Amino acid sequence: MMMKEEIISQLESMRRQESGPYACRDYFNQQRSDSKECKFGTPTPLQNTKWSNKSSSQQSTPLRPSSRKKMIEWCYQIADQCKFERESIAIAISYLDRFLMTKSGAPALYDRKTFQLVAMTCLYTAIKLFEQEVIDPSIVVHLSR
Repeated sequence: MMMKEEIISQLESMRRQESGPYACRDYFNQQRSDSKECKFGTPTPLQNTKWSNKSSSQQSTPLRPSSRKKMIEWCYQIADQCKFERESIAIAISYLDRFLMTKSGAPALYDRKTFQLVAMTCLYTAIKLFEQEVIDPSIVVHLSR
């Protein structure tokens, strides 16, 4: 049985982690920041950065929170259809959110196909790690169409 001091120490450690690198932030609002130092750590605001391979005449527009909501609904449909635990979906969305907050994940906020690929990869990873049965990647490809 844990001593009171050990429990307090572990809780304090978890609080520090939640307020540090493990903290979730609102990346949809961060991408619209007008500050000169972007919160993702890039030197310029993300809204002025071209991320996709589109021609320079096409302006890339940031995805909206409704895109995330639709992707979450799709993930839950997959879980229900395949009889996966819904907790695996929550883990996948946590992976998605954490990735999108990084400098590497920021481009996915400007390209719908990349965003969907990232979300499906997070889903596949969570299922592979936390479910008894894994889903074949070809099934994920088929379901995404």
